[in-house]
Amino acid sequence: MPEQKQHRALLAVENEGARRALRGFFRARSDVAARNAGADIFEDIRNTPPCFILLEVQNQDGRFETLLRDFPGIPIVALVPPEVKPPPGSKPQTSRYGASEGLALPLDDSELAVCLGSLLSSLSCHCRPAAAANDAVPSLFDLPMLFNSSPRMIEIRDTIGKVADTNATVLIRGESGVGKEIAARMVFMLSERRDKAFVKVNCAAIPNDLLESELFGYEAGAFTGALRAKPGKFELANGGTLFLDEIGEMHPSLQAKLLHVLQDGEFSRLGAKHDTSVDVRVICATNRLLESRVAQGLFREDLFYRINVVTVTIPPLRERKGEIPNLIRYFLNRYAALYQRTALPLGDQALMAMTGYPWPGNIRELENFCKRYVIMGDASALLREIQSHPRDDSNLETQLAGFDSAVAPTPARSEPERSLLEIGRQAAWEAERHAIEKMLVATRWNRREAARRLQVSYKALLNKIKQMENEKIAQGGYINT
Repeated sequence: MPEQKQHRALLAVENEGARRALRGFFRARSDVAARNAGADIFEDIRNTPPCFILLEVQNQDGRFETLLRDFPGIPIVALVPPEVKPPPGSKPQTSRYGASEGLALPLDDSELAVCLGSLLSSLSCHCRPAAAANDAVPSLFDLPMLFNSSPRMIEIRDTIGKVADTNATVLIRGESGVGKEIAARMVFMLSERRDKAFVKVNCAAIPNDLLESELFGYEAGAFTGALRAKPGKFELANGGTLFLDEIGEMHPSLQAKLLHVLQDGEFSRLGAKHDTSVDVRVICATNRLLESRVAQGLFREDLFYRINVVTVTIPPLRERKGEIPNLIRYFLNRYAALYQRTALPLGDQALMAMTGYPWPGNIRELENFCKRYVIMGDASALLREIQSHPRDDSNLETQLAGFDSAVAPTPARSEPERSLLEIGRQAAWEAERHAIEKMLVATRWNRREAARRLQVSYKALLNKIKQMENEKIAQGGYINT
């Protein structure tokens, strides 16, 4: 099997002299695989995201600014003919990602080598070969369309762009599998700390009695078996970014120490006599309603306000179904290349069925579905799997039955009869829940202010928030506020 090349370049270059110079440069570097852009460069990027783009800029073209806006994580090198003015903002934007302000045409070989050499060096730790990459670790370049395919995701992208260059703590909220880690990495890669470490800790995956030593390290002899000193994740992330995933699962006994680090930039290893100072940008993520955990005494209120400086709430996939076809095409292309398979595209009826499915596991579930389809090649079996799960589209069973004769239709289900009183109570509760979620957002999770504006007692509001979380826990979900 040929060696997988590390970097993927997309060439949108018409100038023949520039194309020859670029081909010569790429032939001399075995770590770059280049392809020419098609008629629709934006569709090419969505289907097979490149590591960087070489774009020849034309007068009144508009593509440069559009690419910077829609794909903020992909570096762009502008090739500028003599008769064309450099695009507005090209210098700060491209230099921000490691490239120069652009290259003048005709290309100078030495300038080309310096510019692209610098860019490739800056990408070396972010754009890895697919065969060697750990599927569980997302890359910003893997899903550029994630933040460009719906108004809500574009708004999230813009928020990330505004906060990335600061040192503000960011809290990313959303159900499991919606792409919280991708958002965290996007903050990191657009920040001034992108050349430093990005360290991830899953607070739910490490037992509470080990999490303290994992985060803060320990000295030799601090406890039985501590034969030598070990630095913690905060020290390893010094100068860079620490991503605390599932922060809501952290034990209250550790939260005070975490609060101290966030406030003072200092902590002490287990068994240490002196404090250690660090400069770490912290990004947190959770699929729990932290306001409810605060009310239950499971999460410190002062820590909640400390990490909730900027909040990014990623909506579940069922609320942005228009993104599903693009995501399916992306995953099919990705895993077809990874497993050296030819993935047959799904038909219109199959896409309709998959769009109607609620995807409780969100993007992660959709990705695994596409991966199995590439490996097994049996769409009927996978669609039967979708059919066997609860769904929120009453037409889904008909869609599945019409996709393939091998897909057995499920008998229609009849809902139990309910009294008008029950229907009224349920409607009233739905209205209350919606009002509470909206007010929590409007007051930036200040429950006392929310209670005042909703004209209910503080205790009554806490009880309703607890009821909301209990319902979502019973459903295996997350309250998307």
